[in-house]
This record gives sequence, C-alpha cells and structure tokens, in this order.
Amino acid sequence: MQTEPSSSLTPASGRATYTPGYAGLKMLMIIYGLGLFLMGLALIAEPLRLVFLGTKATSEATTVVVAKQGLPDVVLKDEQQVEASLKPNDYSYIFWNEFAYQAEDGHSVAIRCPVGSRLKPLYPLVDADGLPTVCLIYYDPHHPQEIVFPLIVSTWFAPGVLIIVGLLGAAIGGFLCYWARRPIELPHFAQG
Repeated sequence: MQTEPSSSLTPASGRATYTPGYAGLKMLMIIYGLGLFLMGLALIAEPLRLVFLGTKATSEATTVVVAKQGLPDVVLKDEQQVEASLKPNDYSYIFWNEFAYQAEDGHSVAIRCPVGSRLKPLYPLVDADGLPTVCLIYYDPHHPQEIVFPLIVSTWFAPGVLIIVGLLGAAIGGFLCYWARRPIELPHFAQG
C-alpha cells in the first residue's frame, strides 16, 4: 500500500510541511534502474573480456554478402560487384562484411562482421590504395570464432546507454526514495 503525499502543520514552529510519499514506487524505480544497469553490464561483458583478455589481430575484408528475406544470399568478391549490387532506395537488402584473419596457431579464420548495413557495406573491400580493407579485432585464442570489433560504435553504444540510464534511474529513484517519508518544511509566504 502506497502512502500518498500529505501536508501538515508542525505544532512547534507553526510552519507547514509536505511529505512526498509513494516510497514503494520510488523503490521500484531504483530496482528498474539497477535492472537496466545489470542488463548493460551483461551485454558489455563479452566485448570487454575479449578486449582485455583476448588476442589482438588485424583482419582483412574478403567478401560482402548481400541478404534479402526470401532470396538466397549473394556473395560479392570484388568492388565492381558491390557497386553493381547497390540499391540506393531499397532498405530490404542487408550487406554483411566478411573478414579473414591469421590466428596465433597460423591458420586462417573466416568471420562475419556482427553488424550489417542497409544501403551499402559497412566497409569497402579495398581501400583508397587498392589494398584489402583491414579492421582491428580481438579474439579468444581458444575459440577463434569469438571476436569483437572494438572500433564499431554499436559494440559499445547500446550497453553503454543501458548502463548510464540504469545508473541515472537508480540514483534519481534513490534520491526520491530518501525524501519520500521525510517531511519537507514549506516556505512561509506573508499574506497581505
């Protein structure tokens, strides 16, 4: 049961006070904030583990896979094929970059970028000098398919937002909950 806000006069000073109430709802705000914070931590744990405990490597762009629901995937191996397959006004196609990197044990590992793009590939197959596009990755040496692209913003953005919003919500809820049962003395305004 929630206590509603109340106003009263304190007998000693004759000053009006206000007690905000709704402590249970404010406690719920703290719980939701902490839940968002923990969800953000769960999402960011694996990328952080790979960055701090994994092995750093440079991967090279090898192909672009064009996917559309209901159609078979199309594998593009050079920049001319990519340019020919661009559909500037059709958002139903997803372009996935595929990379390859050399693992510590010497064998080549093929990976797909975890983020696709709607209008064109996230990375071109070749850079301005005509060399294969390279991208920094971190991988688990015991499981070479477990990778993270630390320079892709979406790796950190959603978990970071959840962590910040969760902490902010818990802090605001904590402040409101602290004052929920404490009477606040209202200022006295002279009538006249």
